[in-house]
Amino acid sequence: IFAEGFVRVEIKDHGCGIEDVKIAREPLYTTDAEGERSGMGFAVMENSCDGMRVTSRPGKGTTVTLIKQLQDRAALT
Repeated sequence: IFAEGFVRVEIKDHGCGIEDVKIAREPLYTTDAEGERSGMGFAVMENSCDGMRVTSRPGKGTTVTLIKQLQDRAALT
């Protein structure tokens, strides 16, 4: 739990990193020359959460932080 009523998920890798995060977050952007990936990963994550932060350094890796507000189960019934 990140704060009362919120959860924070942080995903890190130590891969090749992303040269330009702003461009990489654009829907349909992909570096896949073969056209097998749709380039929707960041868009899906961003639309499924209440907040998202992406930081990356070429040659060092990427960190994606997702924030989601939890709902009160009693309010759903």
